[in-house]
Amino acid sequence: MHSGWLVEMAGLWGYHGATLVCGRDPLPVEAVNEYWLRNRIRFDGWNAMLSSLQSKTLSMSVSSRVRAWHKLRSVIEEILLAEPLTRVCVAVASQLEEREVDCDARAILHNVLSSHLEVRNRCLKIILEGVEQGLPEAEELNKLRHYLEHWTDLLLGYFAHSSLGAQYSFSVSRMEEFAEDYSQRMLGDQSKVVWSLLQASCRAWLDEHCSHSPVSPRMNQRICEAAVGMIHPHLFDSLGCMRTRLIQSIEYGIEHADETVASLEDGSWESMSHVLSPSKKPASVRFQA
Repeated sequence: MHSGWLVEMAGLWGYHGATLVCGRDPLPVEAVNEYWLRNRIRFDGWNAMLSSLQSKTLSMSVSSRVRAWHKLRSVIEEILLAEPLTRVCVAVASQLEEREVDCDARAILHNVLSSHLEVRNRCLKIILEGVEQGLPEAEELNKLRHYLEHWTDLLLGYFAHSSLGAQYSFSVSRMEEFAEDYSQRMLGDQSKVVWSLLQASCRAWLDEHCSHSPVSPRMNQRICEAAVGMIHPHLFDSLGCMRTRLIQSIEYGIEHADETVASLEDGSWESMSHVLSPSKKPASVRFQA
């Protein structure tokens, strides 16, 4: 599996983040542990390859240095492409912990992020040295880093509040700015169309600026499978599409119909208002058709 699919998976989590953080069930433990384990194996592989290739970039042979940098670009590229998913997953888990729905997943997923940041720092040092030497591979990697940082902040701005953004975004102010333009609250019913266009734009940009030689395609696939596994099966419909937050609220109201009727009879219906009435529509919705 190409590393670009990791960004696609981050987009899935980001778009449905508002639904996931409002869930009533913790993330599946087996899938969270599998996600941690596969990432740990990949981290070890990345570190070994970085060490080996860095030494080869110092070779006296020009051809050896060129081959080493070509391979090094693929490794660093994969590391950068994996980061949005890592940050979005732990942001979702953090909000579930804040709501006291899941008190275990955040610590595990934060450990994945911490390990990823250690590898990322090695990559940034290599990129900086390459840019100072005027290497085109390093320049391309720096552009990719810059683009993915913006994309990650955009994903977090769609569902995460500012306190979480301070922990997991690259720029809190940029995330808040994206939240004002592209959050589900601002886009309303047009969010699906707008986000489809944003995803298509991201896919086209990555296809143009990324190489097509992933260093760990099988591990990428297993990590994506674990990321999907962390989403509860009941959040998907019979066609494999994720249910929206509105549909989940309706289903929850139907399942708790007896409780709703009882609350109406004893006068405690106001505490059930989140089931009986939908959330208010935002006063101003951008991107009008």
